[in-house]
Amino acid sequence: MKRVLASDQHAYLQVASILRNQIYYGEIQDRLPSSREIAEAFGLNFKTANKALDILVQEGLVKRVKGKGTFLANPPSISKTGYHIGLILSDIVNPNFALLAEAIQREGHERGFSIVINTTGGKIETLKTLIDFYLRKGIQAIILQGGSVRDPESIEYVKQIPLPIIGDHTHLSHIDDVWIDVRAGAQLAVSHLIEKGGPPIGYVSGSSEEIHSTGRFQGYRDALLSLGVVPDFRYIRRAPPTFAGGYAAVMDLIRTRSCPKAVFFYNLVMALGGVSAFLSEGIRVPEDVRVAGCDDSVSVKDMIVPTTTVAFSYEEEARQILFLIQRRLTNPSAPPWNIRIAPRLIVRRSSEAVE
Repeated sequence: MKRVLASDQHAYLQVASILRNQIYYGEIQDRLPSSREIAEAFGLNFKTANKALDILVQEGLVKRVKGKGTFLANPPSISKTGYHIGLILSDIVNPNFALLAEAIQREGHERGFSIVINTTGGKIETLKTLIDFYLRKGIQAIILQGGSVRDPESIEYVKQIPLPIIGDHTHLSHIDDVWIDVRAGAQLAVSHLIEKGGPPIGYVSGSSEEIHSTGRFQGYRDALLSLGVVPDFRYIRRAPPTFAGGYAAVMDLIRTRSCPKAVFFYNLVMALGGVSAFLSEGIRVPEDVRVAGCDDSVSVKDMIVPTTTVAFSYEEEARQILFLIQRRLTNPSAPPWNIRIAPRLIVRRSSEAVE
């Protein structure tokens, strides 16, 4: 029976994560399944399955033996030219987190770093298990994505971790942190939508956190308040951060007769789902409703309607994170740095004002 992945986005990263966890928990003792066996188990093509194994090879967890297969490299070896780093994400299904993981992998590989990627699912016990594993296996530093440390218990636990930590959107004052200013990006996008036709402007969130606490909602609210307009929750929805989530949220707006003049989406994948939903109901984009997203994870050639979005440089984010790792490991007593990465707005047809 084929195993079902959580999303068709970045399937090779999900498979690598599953295999990695099987290794960590002793479910794989020696030889790994072949690329063909992995492809059959997950319903993937051979190339995607092989790419998942490539990641584990780069991390030093496994090694390929010509003519025999892929085997555990026990223990995982630390790169002679770089550091052995753990990257902890709250989840890998979110396209934004997957893009960041890819960028860190690429940048780390160029520097000779070995990057081990794990997910917590937002659970403190999983975070503790991972840290214990990292300490036993000689991980030298940790990159901690902000979604993994939101509640007071996890924040307090992070303070006790005896390893250098570089945060990604953690906003914790005692560690180095790199963050993309999504609040400013959201304000850019919503201000643009207002300029092209005015409120009401809807918002579709893809975050599992409380909507009002997220940077995207705060930027959305900032843009509206600048005109003296208070966010109207009739036009706000929350859904999974996927194409299907964006589609379902828009269908609900239409069903409840709460369709605004424009909608700002948590990410570009959701925005494309929303565009598809509008078009399926005979609502034209941008003639009847304008749309903007919040990342640049999808190629224009894959869009039904070229969609306006806020672009973030995940490559720049990865470079800054790895720079801070090198700084922290060579100068452990240096004061924490906080690096902000500015967004930019890419205007496309979906938000054009139509006379």
